[in-house]
Amino acid sequence: MKNMRYPMNNKQVLKNKLIYLEQALLEADFAMKHMALRIDEMQNKIDKHKESGDIKDLEQNNDLVIDLIKKRLDVGAKEYHQNIPIMPKDDITRDNFYEAVEESLDLSVYLAAYMLRLMEEKERREFEPTTADEYNEDEYNDSVARDLEDQEIERYAKEQISKDIKEVHVERSETKKESTT
Repeated sequence: MKNMRYPMNNKQVLKNKLIYLEQALLEADFAMKHMALRIDEMQNKIDKHKESGDIKDLEQNNDLVIDLIKKRLDVGAKEYHQNIPIMPKDDITRDNFYEAVEESLDLSVYLAAYMLRLMEEKERREFEPTTADEYNEDEYNDSVARDLEDQEIERYAKEQISKDIKEVHVERSETKKESTT
């Protein structure tokens, strides 16, 4: 919680937004440059295909999927020190169907966790103050609540002290009565 003595003004809020936007623009610029390079590569392949007429000059989506699958098979071969077992005789300790179900369940868990993360981030952004006035209003309300709480504690302490003083006076007056009798 921010200290109320130094509330954010509109200039500070705008400065923070500007920093955030600059970072976002840098990231977007990097992504755009990467995409432009990829587009140039693909355009070169298309141009080469137009000149040669050979379909092999184009990178096909299927080839990309096959490459991805090959990479996963290589990872599995390194991890298990063997190719994927197809028949029970290849590896009696593994069950492809059972492992596929487990992986599907894991995928569901990961997707659900990621979805919850996105939902929480969206909800948090909805309640963030967007102007210095909103930010300072929240801080002011928190400050007022703390002040009221401090006043309540002070009032309670004064009441207790007043009661203690009355008790002392009552005890003294009773002591005086007893000593005079």
